Amino acid sequence: MTTPRLTIYSTRHREFTQLLADGFHRESGVEVRIEDIKTDAAPLMQQEGPECPADIVLTLDYRRLLNLANANLTRPVHSSTLDKLVPEHLRDPQGRWFAQSMRARLIFVAKSLDVTHLDYDDLAAPRWRDKMFIRSADHMFNTALIAAYQAHYGQGKTETWLEGIAANRPLSKGGDRNAARLIAEGQALIGVANSYYYGEMRAGVGGPEQKAWSESVRPIVPTFDNGLTPVNITGAAVATYAPHPEEAVAFLEYLAGDKGQKIYAGIGYEYPVSGNVGPDPLIREAGELRPDTRPFSAVAAFSDAAETYAMSKPWN
Repeated sequence: MTTPRLTIYSTRHREFTQLLADGFHRESGVEVRIEDIKTDAAPLMQQEGPECPADIVLTLDYRRLLNLANANLTRPVHSSTLDKLVPEHLRDPQGRWFAQSMRARLIFVAKSLDVTHLDYDDLAAPRWRDKMFIRSADHMFNTALIAAYQAHYGQGKTETWLEGIAANRPLSKGGDRNAARLIAEGQALIGVANSYYYGEMRAGVGGPEQKAWSESVRPIVPTFDNGLTPVNITGAAVATYAPHPEEAVAFLEYLAGDKGQKIYAGIGYEYPVSGNVGPDPLIREAGELRPDTRPFSAVAAFSDAAETYAMSKPWN
């Protein structure tokens, strides 16, 4: 009998997806083929229809996962293993997608400052005018945060908050690593970056220069006024027309298990979803993450408004 070969549609970096695929192959003997998708897998899967060869779709951002499920491009999965390992707020109620890791928008602070705690509201404080980095308002990392902010605080406060950030005239060109670079160079005092960038830089993944940047900053896990932090996720789902659904479920279970979660934590520098595996020690330097458990569907209801805010109250 021929061993089946899984096909993954992945929007993640090829090297990282390959680590997951190789780990699963060692565990199960199942070969894995990776199809790299630049951004969103949904258009291709819709075009291919029943001929879609994908068994698994692996992507980031809760909105993409919701869109895949709502377009009937993923199938319900019933797995007691996944239900046990993936918290309820980090999986679709119908089993159409499951989170594998979390990431948060951290605030980097210059170590020269006597600042050990900041909330997201503090980004609008005038003291940071011309001394703050946050990438463009319409980037997907920030529109996700804006949507979460409005879901928690409402429209009026969200508009005031964004106006305050824009009034600070933040530096916004380039990726999140610039938060650490500009602080190291003395051009900024604080900056906003996804949590895994701190781990990568501190570990020297980007070379000695980026490691030096990271050593000039103090990472802080910000919160809303309830003490919780909104998170975004990476996740996976079984494709609707998966040729090998049983093996596809086994792959999801591997990702949620200890070996898969240790790859997310120790190599991806992301927050694991399973309580059996903790964050990497470098990520713990930012403090404890207490994730907001508001359903992603409730946050996604404000996605269109977040996009509108990003265009009408930009700091690009």
